[in-house]
Amino acid sequence: MRHKGGAYAFLEGLPLNKKLVSMSVILLLPFIIMTIFLLYQLNQVYSAYDAIVQNVTRINSYNIAFKEEMDAVTYQMVARSMHKNEVESELGMKDPDRMITDAETELENRKDLASTNESRDSIRSIIKLLITLRKRVNDIDATVQVSGFYEENMSRLDTDIHIITELIQEKISEYIYYETQNMDALHKGIEEYRLRLMNTTVVMVVLVLVLAFLLSFMITRSITRPIQSLCRVTERVGRGDLSLRAENVAGKNEIATLNKSFNSMIEEIGQLIQHIRDEERNIRALELKLLQAQINPHFLYNTLDNILWLSEDGQKEDVAEIVTSLSSFFRTTLSGGRDFIHISEEISHIEAYLRIQKLRYRDILSYHIELPAGLRDCLILKMALQPVVENALYHGIKNKRGMGHIAVSVAEDDGGIALIVEDDGIGMKEEELERLRRLAAGAEAPQGDNKGFGIANVAERLKLNYGEGYGLSFKSVYGEGTRVVLKIPKVCA
Repeated sequence: MRHKGGAYAFLEGLPLNKKLVSMSVILLLPFIIMTIFLLYQLNQVYSAYDAIVQNVTRINSYNIAFKEEMDAVTYQMVARSMHKNEVESELGMKDPDRMITDAETELENRKDLASTNESRDSIRSIIKLLITLRKRVNDIDATVQVSGFYEENMSRLDTDIHIITELIQEKISEYIYYETQNMDALHKGIEEYRLRLMNTTVVMVVLVLVLAFLLSFMITRSITRPIQSLCRVTERVGRGDLSLRAENVAGKNEIATLNKSFNSMIEEIGQLIQHIRDEERNIRALELKLLQAQINPHFLYNTLDNILWLSEDGQKEDVAEIVTSLSSFFRTTLSGGRDFIHISEEISHIEAYLRIQKLRYRDILSYHIELPAGLRDCLILKMALQPVVENALYHGIKNKRGMGHIAVSVAEDDGGIALIVEDDGIGMKEEELERLRRLAAGAEAPQGDNKGFGIANVAERLKLNYGEGYGLSFKSVYGEGTRVVLKIPKVCA
């Protein structure tokens, strides 16, 4: 390491907080002094100009709002037959008397501050118009609740109130015109002084910036050099090299503490990575248990009830078939703890499910299953198809209220495998179809009654295990039926 001497070595040995304080003082103090000087000069130059601007601004506020507010409140007085002292309490609008009084007070205050005789004459004219306006408002107020005066008062609004407020607006514009003319002359004098002040300011700013740059560079360099070294180590650690450690820095400043803490963190990360791997194995096992737990318990209850009814009715063959199908159904559900099974096993699981349901709904359900021999030994995520078939039965066929058919087929599709579930049930309206797509995309959570949980669960498991290019797609026409395609990669064993 090359030797650093003088001010730089002194700065590098300081704690970080003292470095930052030093840099702040070096940067801010010259600018504070210069800013105070400029503000003082500007205050002297613009005080006269500001007085005119303030007058114009205050008077202009009446030019913008007074006519509109006065016309509106007097109209409400006539239209609603309300006295002027009622509009504020009942409608939340300003009392016209108070509006006129406020305007008179403001104009009286500004009359002596006007910069020209013409401006003062304009203010005097406005005050006279306000006096006349008050009388016309009082005339309306006196008859506003008297029967037969509605049309006359409406006429007064057009011939008296609106004309007077328009004249007031014109006189305010006249006042602003005279004040603006005087502002132009004052502005020329200010502009000359501004140019001289700018030249002085530029010289001062350049000198301050040069000094501040040199000193701040030294301070910043003493802070960033050890941090950059730590960043390089952090970047390599982020790429997976957990064998690296930050350099040991002498002293007890912040960088030394940061490096020591960083090294401790790397050791903990190594331990956490191993812990996370163990947790992932547990999570996958819990995912399967969660899906198995979501199998509708009513399916099992109803199946057992069917077995009881059939046995009491002496239908031994049907009892044997439903018990065999139920056994096959749960055998596939367990599958020895495997996450992936052959498509033939998944299809057997679906066939057992549909056989049971057909015995329950023999008057409304028929089904057909096609599985090409070449795809029987390909692998699929266990229990990916059953929630889709269940959805077709309970939300498609049962709602049709008549005989319905479910077709399950498997085919190759663009290098992958498509498992297709079609039904000729009631179908879905566009808003129902869009909600199902949002559930499958993870953009919407299932409802509190778990409606849609099976579809959302299957879509999420497919995405986690196969990636974004695979999953569920839906087509449906209300009154005709629904088609669901489950796409997975082709992996055969």
